[in-house]
Amino acid sequence: MDTVKKVKIDLPVSLAPMTRSNACGHQWKVFLTVDDIAHSFMEYQVFDVRYNLADGNYGKNAYAKGHIPSAIFVDVDEELSGPLTNTTARHPLPDAAKFVEWCKSRGIGSGKSVLCYDDISGAMGACRMWWMLHALGVEAYVLNGGFQAYCAAGLPLETGLPESRTQPLETWPYGVDFRRALTIDEVPPNAIMVDTRSKNRFLSTVRPYGADTLPGHIDNAISFPWDSILLLTDQLKCLKSEEECRSNVLEALQSVWDAGHSNASNCVFYCGSGVTATLNIALLCHLGLGDPFLYCGSWSEYAGQFSFSIARRIVGEHGMLFKMMSPCLGDNPKAPASDAATVIVDGKIVPQPDAELSSAIAHMHLGERAQVFFKSRRVVVIEVLPK
Repeated sequence: MDTVKKVKIDLPVSLAPMTRSNACGHQWKVFLTVDDIAHSFMEYQVFDVRYNLADGNYGKNAYAKGHIPSAIFVDVDEELSGPLTNTTARHPLPDAAKFVEWCKSRGIGSGKSVLCYDDISGAMGACRMWWMLHALGVEAYVLNGGFQAYCAAGLPLETGLPESRTQPLETWPYGVDFRRALTIDEVPPNAIMVDTRSKNRFLSTVRPYGADTLPGHIDNAISFPWDSILLLTDQLKCLKSEEECRSNVLEALQSVWDAGHSNASNCVFYCGSGVTATLNIALLCHLGLGDPFLYCGSWSEYAGQFSFSIARRIVGEHGMLFKMMSPCLGDNPKAPASDAATVIVDGKIVPQPDAELSSAIAHMHLGERAQVFFKSRRVVVIEVLPK
């Protein structure tokens, strides 16, 4: 098990945690409930930031079917991310100056506070937009419970595709760079890294889970899963109670407090690509427990930049490494070598896999296909199918 370095990061004064005005009277809050804003929607500029990692058209299609009245649709890939050039990072930050121009074109800065929502209480888009605005000094909020909570309250919806609703602005009274962002070269070597991916992705050792290209996590990182702070049901996805959220934060980051830090502002949060980590950052700001840095490149960039050394270490420590050739089907049943699965190795059915193959198959799920690199220098393609 990884240990945590208890160290202090010396940061430039220019990177001090952000302060913010509270024109709408929600002192220190980031997350607002439907009750908080039900009778004051006109005080906010509302943005629909629904997003799905596996379906690039999900947000726009969901918006067309129904959205909060006057909400402006935001595309995470196109408007909250930069170009994918010379990097394996899936959602790099856009150029700050270009994002400022985008904000001005949407009327942000006209005096109204911004309210962002998605359909996983901020985890899939809304908190990413909140963080980008927050890092520039804009007063912004996230709707707790998101679109489902709004619908559950019986409030009216609009339908149709996005259309221009605002008058572009000429001036910009806020910052012009993302002050709480760190690049891979800017992360201090003694940084307290906090991994907000789900637990199975953090703990993966020989095969990746979800969208990750390599298993594992940054050395000595603390695990603080984004889904540990949410109540997830089919009907509603919202934050757990404030008391439970605070307890989860204090437990997950116990080593930070043990190291003598009064809050988590010196920590560096990351996830797979800089989207879900912003939910955890937003929660800490909401609870008054600090304003952590965001390493936006996250595991998708880190694993790509250090892929060879990471892969070598995994093979050395665990005897094998998987390169997935199909989607990761973690919700499917496990596929050990048994009567339940047909095992195909390099295109041929293998009724009785040997011990080395069996050790690899134990990590697979029915329907998956992967190239496996063994410490013995054997390399095979394994596919496990239901009989």
